This record gives sequence, C-alpha cells and structure tokens, in this order.
Amino acid sequence: MRVAFITLGQSPRDDIMVDIKPYLEEVECVEYGALDGLPLNRVVKEFSPLPNEVSYVSRLRDGTEVVLSKSKISVRLQSLVSLVEGSVDLIVILCTGDFNLSSRTPIIYPSVELARAVRKLSPSSIGVIVPLSSQVVMARNRWGGIASIAGIEVWSPYTGSAEDLANSALRLRRADIIVMDCLGYSLKHKEVVGEVSGRRTIVPREVVVSAIKEALTYSTKERRAQQ
Repeated sequence: MRVAFITLGQSPRDDIMVDIKPYLEEVECVEYGALDGLPLNRVVKEFSPLPNEVSYVSRLRDGTEVVLSKSKISVRLQSLVSLVEGSVDLIVILCTGDFNLSSRTPIIYPSVELARAVRKLSPSSIGVIVPLSSQVVMARNRWGGIASIAGIEVWSPYTGSAEDLANSALRLRRADIIVMDCLGYSLKHKEVVGEVSGRRTIVPREVVVSAIKEALTYSTKERRAQQ
C-alpha cells in the first residue's frame, strides 16, 4: 500500500512521521505539504487567518510555527489532494481540523478517527489540550458532545515549554481521559501528560496508525476475495 501524508505546512514532517513510520513497515509513505515551496513572508501574507476565523497551526520545513486560515488552506489542500490521488492508495491529512475534501482515493481524517476512539472509551469527562487559544471554543463544541469537559488547556507543540505542558497536565488531572487534539503532539508529549496527570491520554498519531492498519487489512482481504 502506498500512503500519502499531507501536512497543512511543509514536508517532510519528520517530527510527526517518527511516531508513525515504525508501525507501518508494509506501507510506502510519501509526504506532501500544502505550503511546500512557499517562503514564510508569502505564507504569512496569503494564509494568515482574519480575526474570529477558524484557524489551525502547522510547521514549516525549518521548524517555524505558522497559524493558518482554514478556508484559505483548504483550497490549497484540495488542489494537492487532486494532484496526488491517482498515485496512492490512501491519503492521510496530518491535522485534526475538520475538512471535507473531494477525492477518488480514500482519505483518513484524524479528527474523525480521534472522536471515534474517544467514543469507544465512553469517558465520563474529558480534558483537552489544543495548540491555539482561538481553538478553545471549537474544542468545547467538539468534545462536549461526547462527555462533560473537565478543562481545556492551550499548549503549542512547537513553541511550548516542557514545564508549561506539565502544568497543563496537572490542571487536567480530574478528567477521566485527556485528549491532545493536534497532530503536532508526539508520543513523548503523551507520556509526559499521562505521567503527570495519572490519566489515560490519547494523541492523534496513535489513532492514525490504527486507521491505516485497518485500511491495509481491508485492502488485503479485498484483494484475496477477488483472486
């Protein structure tokens, strides 16, 4: 299986793929970025969000954090999906934002997989960590439909300190589970939050791996059925 991993920022995303590739030995991973080839000044000029606009955070190739308008980056994402869909078996969007992209090739949306994983756990309360303060209301609306919200913390995986992450985890220790709602959060970040809070912690990278494996299993069974 050949899988395209598409980041809202610039590829390669070694910071993300380090937690994904080791679990996908049978998968050929190819990376693309919606902002590949664009300098920072153009990114800021063309993709920065307006006040009160839905926004997501990503990273450029040199590690620079960028905040992006959902509506503007969605257009770029759709163009990239249309470009790569014929050359891969599966597409993974490396963001937990809500998108509705058109594609002949199946797309894995981490937001959908993350919500599905949390629902299966049937938590009584959820603590949430997001990278932007502008995402707090969005996070409350998203996760409040599954369980009561024990608290929402803001911590950037690109610019936040280890001390601030630990403090956020402490403030969420009364939650039944903690959801780290961004692909930028690593397995190491999860470990810190879990150890400090003493609560089960979920990061999107894990559910993405599970979803790809599920798709791989389905594809294998389908091929065998056609033989």
